[in-house]
Amino acid sequence: MKRIAIARIVLKPNVMQGIVIAGNTTKRNTMKLYLNITLCLFCLLCQGSIRAQIQKQWIIDGQLRNFGYDLGFGYQQGLKDQSQKRGYGLRIGSLNSPKEIYVINNTLPGSQPFKIDKINYAWVLRPYISFHHDFTQRKSRNEVGTSIFGSAQLPLAYSWPVYIWLYEGNTPFDGYADVQYNPEIHDSRLIGGTASFTRGFGKGNLTPGLGLSAGISLEWGSYRSMSNVLSFGVMTDAFVQKIQIMHTTENNAFIFPMLFVNFAFGFGK
Repeated sequence: MKRIAIARIVLKPNVMQGIVIAGNTTKRNTMKLYLNITLCLFCLLCQGSIRAQIQKQWIIDGQLRNFGYDLGFGYQQGLKDQSQKRGYGLRIGSLNSPKEIYVINNTLPGSQPFKIDKINYAWVLRPYISFHHDFTQRKSRNEVGTSIFGSAQLPLAYSWPVYIWLYEGNTPFDGYADVQYNPEIHDSRLIGGTASFTRGFGKGNLTPGLGLSAGISLEWGSYRSMSNVLSFGVMTDAFVQKIQIMHTTENNAFIFPMLFVNFAFGFGK
């Protein structure tokens, strides 16, 4: 008769203790993982809640200043219950010289006004970033919000030559010819006006610069999601070289200090 061997596994106390410790370690790691996941979910929920409180607004504005005017659009955001806002935008506008003078030649038939000594048009593209601090917030349609602001901008000026209508009295076919204006050779008594604004646009030059502005704003409106903003302030554009607007070099500048009035319409949530 064969004997059947039966094996018995006897766990010593120290082995049992190791299994218990390993089990407790696994539980602790599982609890840590659970807490970490819960914390991450809580942070995501909080972040979503904060994002839901961000006030966003799109802005369309027009600006009148000495040396020209601007049209632009932008974007503002900030927390609804806080007084800080930040904005981004882009404006484009003309850049004129204070020495520009309109004249008209009454001796020529059909003559139109032109600016004597002005040899170049100049327009400026201004991307900007702005920071706003509210003194009072508009929380209803009957309230007016007040704030101060400052902005930094990177103006990029583009200037191109002015073309004029020059009278040519060659008989029997006298008339006007559009030519690039040069005060040194063109007699003002033979100028019948300014040619097309875009004539010679492809012959322009770019001049970069740096600008700063600051001011105060008043905000009102009939709806919470729409607002009207009237701003007053000062700004300065400084370019790397003089903007050649006038033929006389002394009448040109590379720094343009300005006062401005801005009206903006904003909409958003």
